[in-house]
Parts: sequence; C-alpha cells; structure tokens
Amino acid sequence: MISPDISARKAFSKVVAAAARASAEYNMFGAGDRVLAALSGGLDSLVMLETILQLAKKAPFKFEVSAVTFDPGFPGFNAGAVAEYCFQRQIRHHIISLDIVQLLESTPESERFRRPCVLCSRLRRGKLYGLARELNANRLALGHHADDLAESFLISLMRGQGLTTMGPNVAADQSNGQADELRIVRPLALVPESLVKAAAANFDFPSAGKCLYKEELEASGDRAWAKNLIGELSARIPDLRQLMLKSMGKVELEWLLDKRYLNLNR
Repeated sequence: MISPDISARKAFSKVVAAAARASAEYNMFGAGDRVLAALSGGLDSLVMLETILQLAKKAPFKFEVSAVTFDPGFPGFNAGAVAEYCFQRQIRHHIISLDIVQLLESTPESERFRRPCVLCSRLRRGKLYGLARELNANRLALGHHADDLAESFLISLMRGQGLTTMGPNVAADQSNGQADELRIVRPLALVPESLVKAAAANFDFPSAGKCLYKEELEASGDRAWAKNLIGELSARIPDLRQLMLKSMGKVELEWLLDKRYLNLNR
C-alpha cells in the first residue's frame, strides 16, 4: 500500500534520483544484469528494494530483480512477512535460514571476535554470496546508506584498519586478485539515512523483527559509537555527513602515508 503522504512521496522520489545518480557514477546496473536484493526486513533494505524496482522500471535497459532474506533464527524474527511482501510485489523471494544463537553458543569465546555481529556478518555474507552464485546473479544489492558509509570510514580510521568504507560497487571476492563476476552494489550509497526513513513512510512495510543483540550493540557497539560521535560533531559542522562522503570521493594518495603510492626518490 502506498501512503498518501506527499512529503513521503517526495522523499522517495529524491531517494530514487540519488540512487540513479549513484548507479550511473559507479556503474551499478546494466543491461541483462541479474540483481539479488538482500532484505534484512529493516526499512533500509525494503526502501532499497522499492528503489531498485523504480530504477528497473525507468532504465532504458532491462535487468532482473529477485530478493533474499537471511533468517538468523532469532526469536520473533519473521522472514515470512518479507516473503509475503515480495509475493504481493511479484518479486521472486528466497529465505536462507541459519541458527545464529546455537552457532554462537557452540563457538569458543576466543573465536567469536568478542562481538556476535562479526561472526553473524561473516556467516550471512557467505550464505548470500553462495545463493547469488547458485542463482547466477551478478549483482548482490545491499541496503547500506550514506550514513553507514561515513560510520564505517570513521570506525576503520579509528581502529587502524585503513582509509576504507563500504564501496558502492565492489567485487564479492577480492582475496585472489582475480575478477569476480558477482559484484556487491549499494544503491543507497549517496542517500542520507534521514531521507531513507522519510521515504519509508511512503510504504506499508512489514515488520520482520529485530536483532537479538540490538540493545547490546546500541550500548557498546562500534557502529552506535560512531553514529553518536558523528551526531555530536554535526552540532559544529551541520553538513558533516555529506562532507565526509565528499572527502571519501576525493582521495589524495600522495598526501597520505601508504608507501605504495608515494614517490620517495631523492
């Protein structure tokens, strides 16, 4: 069901426009692509799905869209609600089930990386990649937005992991240095979270439940910390999120410390 809220419709139009620009700038979608949209059941991924459907409708070329939901086995998680939504939208939908709680309980604490989300993320990613390849999809779409990119960049910087973030269009497997047909794309990469939330009011999305560790992560997780820090800094720099996004698109390699990109000849 579409909301009669005019502001929500305008917000969604802006999301689609920003996604279209991101798709063009980062070569996300093309003729004949087979796109698998990963739906967590949250608003971000569902807005992403509706955005991709709009792009497919308006694009001068054709590409296929299907969807998948990873069911972590958390109490109250309802992947079936997402499946029903996709059925109503005539989108082919798949469910991948894995009992994350049982896996965590059977995993030695030293191997849990001290954060349940790290293990869950790796298991989920592996399952999604596997299904995408099984379906012969060449695009796996994830619902990360511009705020996610800014937070990831800050976390990586502070944790000494390098100047990196969630790329808008990257190879699924970069470990062997060879080309990988399966690409990870993030259509909402240029869309601020506030606009995604506003656009979500345009739809009657189902509620699929939440992560079992949501409260713990919001209290002590790196992502919640980064989000709060950016919020505090925004009081001084109102456009901080967009400025961070701009900086991530303007890398001055010779002014950093990576010797691979420096001319150190005397």
